[in-house]
Amino acid sequence: MSTIMQRAGAAPAGSASSPATGSIPHYPKDEARKSAPWFKRLLAAPPPWLLAPARALRVPNLLGIRVVARYLEVTEVLARTDVFAVPFGDEITALGGGKPFLLGIDDCDAHGEQLRVLMQIFRREDLKKIGKYAAEKARAQIDLAIAEARKNHERPPYRINAIKELITGVPLEIVARYYGIDMPDRQLFADAAIDVSGHLFGGNAKPEARGPRIAPAAAYLHDVVDASIGKAHPNADGDKIVERLLAYRDPANQQLAPEVVRAMLIGMIVGFVPTNTMAGGHILEVLLCKEQAMNAACHAARLGDDDLLNRCLLEALRFMPINPGPFRTCKKAFTIAADTPRAKTIPPNSKVLASTFAAMFDPRSVREPKSFNPGRPAADYLHFGHGLHWCIGAYIAQTQLTQTFKVLLQQAKVGRAAKDGRLKRRGNFPDRLYLEFQEPSR
Repeated sequence: MSTIMQRAGAAPAGSASSPATGSIPHYPKDEARKSAPWFKRLLAAPPPWLLAPARALRVPNLLGIRVVARYLEVTEVLARTDVFAVPFGDEITALGGGKPFLLGIDDCDAHGEQLRVLMQIFRREDLKKIGKYAAEKARAQIDLAIAEARKNHERPPYRINAIKELITGVPLEIVARYYGIDMPDRQLFADAAIDVSGHLFGGNAKPEARGPRIAPAAAYLHDVVDASIGKAHPNADGDKIVERLLAYRDPANQQLAPEVVRAMLIGMIVGFVPTNTMAGGHILEVLLCKEQAMNAACHAARLGDDDLLNRCLLEALRFMPINPGPFRTCKKAFTIAADTPRAKTIPPNSKVLASTFAAMFDPRSVREPKSFNPGRPAADYLHFGHGLHWCIGAYIAQTQLTQTFKVLLQQAKVGRAAKDGRLKRRGNFPDRLYLEFQEPSR
């Protein structure tokens, strides 16, 4: 059992029978909606013009962080996992209960081995089912908001907290119905996943940087996931991911150990719920701020054109991505943009920010980057990374977001609510944004 789990009071690694409770003493609900300080919010979602100077300079050193900002240089960093390592590899293993997960693996062979397992478990044909689950949940939340208003004799427009009920609520529905995780308290589960995600991917994923909620959050995720593993039955063709993982046999006909199943489930969840909360919240904010973007997305939704809507959402996200880009650790001296006038050697042990945000606005590689254009080539987008660590859940994420926004944008007169209509955050993550809408005319 890992040291972190001993301190958190969680069940031993490999246990598949620990009881899942709605709230454990070590991980209380956090009712306070406290946003991060302004400078951290600025770093989390900087305006595009703020990163333009970084593209002009040759890998500037900003507060000890080497910033790589041009498109070709960013993709070079992300492609060289032999030089630029993910900084959270050891920590994601520790918080996962001692078993490594794909996101923290830089070795090509080890990464490929786990990727092959996950590709057999998370199947492309599942996307139709995921889309159905997402649309049903989004539709149910819209209907509930309308029903509650009518019950209280309120006239349109109707109100809904789009973050809690849709942007976070729909991914949690996917975790329940597709992953097979029984969450006694969905919001608490989401908070735990967000806390762990913020620590792992925030640029300082070290044990000494853990806030007071990180170990208990990891323990809570373990507790809930272990209970779901304990109740699941192996089924290679089951509808739920946990059933398929338990039924999986490797080439030597060996099944996955329960702690490995848990590590994979938690890794995929922590990479899904928080990320889509951030992505969905930012997409919504862009749509509300950019009339052209909102009109284009509403048009696609009302046409029922999923491909066009997905492209509208990806383009909106380019203006406010989930973060400025992934952090990497330079393992050995490396010359970026070698044999060009911009050649610059990055010293070993340097902390590097590969700014995918800045790269997506690089006019040398992206045509008319300041314009909203959902017809862009896929290569213009670096939302899902590049190279070895390109997001394995990209298609699940896009399907869920597309179907969620499709239901929302098919309503009439969608806009900010007069009260609480501004995006509020919990830390850096979207937490609250109320919308007003009317039912579409039949």
